[in-house]
Amino acid sequence: MSTEEPRTESTPQRSEASPEAVAAAKRFGAPMIVRGILGVVFGIVTVFWPRDATNPAQLRLPTDVVDHLAIAYLILFALVLVFEAVRAPLTMRTAIYGQAVITVPAIVFLFLADQPAELRAALSIWALLHGALEFWSYRQLRSQPMASDFLIAAGVHVLLGVILIFGDGMEALSILGFTGAATLIVGVIFIIGGYSRLSKARQLARRTDRSDLADNSEQADRPEQIDTPAEAAAPTPAADDSEAADTPVAPAGPSSDPTEIDPSDDETPDETATKNEP
Repeated sequence: MSTEEPRTESTPQRSEASPEAVAAAKRFGAPMIVRGILGVVFGIVTVFWPRDATNPAQLRLPTDVVDHLAIAYLILFALVLVFEAVRAPLTMRTAIYGQAVITVPAIVFLFLADQPAELRAALSIWALLHGALEFWSYRQLRSQPMASDFLIAAGVHVLLGVILIFGDGMEALSILGFTGAATLIVGVIFIIGGYSRLSKARQLARRTDRSDLADNSEQADRPEQIDTPAEAAAPTPAADDSEAADTPVAPAGPSSDPTEIDPSDDETPDETATKNEP
C-alpha cells in the first residue's frame, strides 16, 4: 500500500447558508407572491366576467369594459412594482422602476381608446416594453438560483405583444382573453417562485443557526491551554531545589577509578634501594 500523501488537499465546501443568500431569498419572495396573486386574480376575472350575448354565435364585450379592467390591473401592477423595487438591490432598481414607468403611457392610451384597434395597440406596446425590461432583470439575476422565473415572464409578455400586434381582426373580448391568459401564466409562475424563495430562506436560516450552535459547542468542549510549550519544558525553581536535595554527594578522597594508578607502585625493589643509598 502506498504511503504517499495526496498532493492536493480537499478544500472545504462553502456553506450555502450565508447571510447574503438568506437576504436575497427573502428580498424577492414576498413581491413575487404579490405579483403572482394579482396576475391570477386578473386572469380569473377575465375568464368569468359577464359578457353580452347579442349574437348567440359570437360573444361580445364592450371596449370600455376592457379598458377599465386593463387600467385597474396596470395601476395595481405599478404599485406592486414599486414595492418590489424598494426591496430589490441597486443593480435591479432601474429595470423594475422602468417597468412601473411604462404603465403610465399605457394607462393614458387606454383612457383614450374607443376602438378595439386602439386597445390592442396600447396593450401590445406595453407588453413588448415590459418583456424587454423583464429580460433585463433576468440578466441581472441570472447568477442566482431560480432566476429563470423572470426569463419566462419576459418571454410570455413578448409573445403577448407579438400576438396583439398581428391580430388585426381581434375584438375586445379576444384582446382581453389573451391578456388575461398571459397574466395568469406569469402569476402562477411567480407564486411558485416566491414561495420557493421564502422556503429556501427559512431552510438557510435554520442551517445557519445549526452551524453556529455546532461551532459554539466545539469551542466549549475544547480544553483550555494552561501552559505554553516553552513554559512546560522549563522546570520550576522549586523542582530544581528538590532535585538538588535528593541527589547524593560523593565523599572526598582518592579516586576510586581503577584506571588511575599510582606511579610509585610501578617501581621495582632494586630501584627503591638505589634511591635510598647515600
